[in-house]
Amino acid sequence: MKRRSSAYGRLLPGLLAVMMILLTVGSVQAAEFQYPYPNATSKKGLYVCPGMEEDAIELGVQHATINLSVGDFMPSAAYRNKTHCIPFEYEGTTYWFAKNAMAQYDSEMNRLASGNVLVTAILLLPHRMDDMKYLIYPPAYKKEANYYQWNMTDPRAVRALKAIVTFFQKRYSGPSGPRIVGWIVGNEVNNSRVWNWAGYIGMNAYMELYAAQVAEVYHAARSVYANARIYMCLDHYWSAGNGSYWYAGKDILTRFAACMAARGLGGGTWCIAYHPYNISEKEPNIMSDSAAVTNDVNSRIITMKNLKVFTNFVRSHYTAGCRVILSEQGYSSVTSGRNTSEEQAKNVALAYYIAQQNDMVDSLILHRQVDHTGEGEKYGLYTSWGGENAAYQKASWLAYKYADTTKVNKYTKYAAKQAKKVSGKKVKKLLTVKNGKLKRIQNGAWSMYFTNNFVPFGAVSDFKAGNGVYTLTHDYSRNQNVPWGMIRNGAINCKKKKKFGFGIYVNGSLSGSATVYLRLWAGDRNYFDASTVVPCGVQNYLMANLKKWKARGRITRVEILIRPSRAGWTGNTSAQIFSVGIRK
Repeated sequence: MKRRSSAYGRLLPGLLAVMMILLTVGSVQAAEFQYPYPNATSKKGLYVCPGMEEDAIELGVQHATINLSVGDFMPSAAYRNKTHCIPFEYEGTTYWFAKNAMAQYDSEMNRLASGNVLVTAILLLPHRMDDMKYLIYPPAYKKEANYYQWNMTDPRAVRALKAIVTFFQKRYSGPSGPRIVGWIVGNEVNNSRVWNWAGYIGMNAYMELYAAQVAEVYHAARSVYANARIYMCLDHYWSAGNGSYWYAGKDILTRFAACMAARGLGGGTWCIAYHPYNISEKEPNIMSDSAAVTNDVNSRIITMKNLKVFTNFVRSHYTAGCRVILSEQGYSSVTSGRNTSEEQAKNVALAYYIAQQNDMVDSLILHRQVDHTGEGEKYGLYTSWGGENAAYQKASWLAYKYADTTKVNKYTKYAAKQAKKVSGKKVKKLLTVKNGKLKRIQNGAWSMYFTNNFVPFGAVSDFKAGNGVYTLTHDYSRNQNVPWGMIRNGAINCKKKKKFGFGIYVNGSLSGSATVYLRLWAGDRNYFDASTVVPCGVQNYLMANLKKWKARGRITRVEILIRPSRAGWTGNTSAQIFSVGIRK
């Protein structure tokens, strides 16, 4: 027998009717920021592990999500003061945002901004037993789920919701620097029982609550940034649910759309964050056959294989303006104790290509960058030492890095072939990559030097320049896999002087060696890539011959980066980079 709250069950229909009339959605104010929604050249996205943002940038990621869990940034009453929090006045009430949490968000957002990554915030409400319990819809008070439905029947909770969205949107919306460009409201709301618990109420009442929440987020975000995108969120169960209070996504979407239309927000004003996992979340093969994955609108499950079923439904019912992001899907490198890392690599690339070819999809945000020991699946592009502490790159890292480039490996070759079967189209190669060799030479005698305008990048705690020498101190607090080094933006012409080189001295490697990368960009879609392993504790002069790189006459950016070679770093690792120049 299902447990129900009899009092709320009797009062709920009338209560909702009254409260939805009283809690009218406010009119959209003139937004402070009016710039267009930013364009991205790639749909490649990632749930980025905090502290590993530069690794994501090296992968070519242009989209990321960030979890904004209310329990992380809104503390209990004892800590609501200016010592521990940032006060924010909203509609006559002071709200308090934890300084330590905001410092962490600032760090993540600033690093992502350095790579022009578009960030979509996921707003989550965990359980609370303190004086902010009123945020949770009352029938769901009992702690039974991971996250909860916002209490849209209490004006205090509605005001707090608007204050939170307004605070974060103001903090991350400037014309330069970090930006939140969209909001996902809750997580997999068709699975209410686990991810957005509202208590034992019916689907119609549940969607009234959720639509009211999405509408308030819409107006609050757009009162600050006029083109913020607001997403409702569904898992991969499409025409059938999977148990009590785990509804079919199609039913939830249809009811949600009606509730939003009643609020004056038709299709095209809101968007959808979809999670097209495989039917077995441990099995990485997208192309496997299943009676639950079909090419018609009654398919029980929507995966990447039949994604068009979903996007065609959205286009026909809610217009092409109802944009779709694939905000969570992953492919495990371990299946029932079996090593499936090769299959993971192929399917990571395949998922990207299928998303790339679907014009309703704006991004594919892969879950996740690093294995999490709390999950049974091994979705990461890195293995883990524990928690989300990255250990070693998997094959999937290389597959994802080169998925949208002209560099082909066995994983992207397989994926391109399978993607054409799904979509009937050839995959696009967005980046032109020329691989070269970085060789050790005797000295760094160049006819032209470039010894200024370099800035630090990645895991660097201290950076000094003098007499053409840059001294970099490695930030040992960062994960050992985070690249570190320096970059320079500015034109360099190597049309005639075809050899580019520099000197480097590294110490403090646990293996006694380091991997050094040279990456030269010509615009934002063409780059030369070379690397080599150098011994530590000695001066190394390195040179790349650019003769076969046609874009060498219009270099716009230089990257000199260092990564571990078979092991990490000691606590006193540093490097000197010098004699950067070109010659014939």
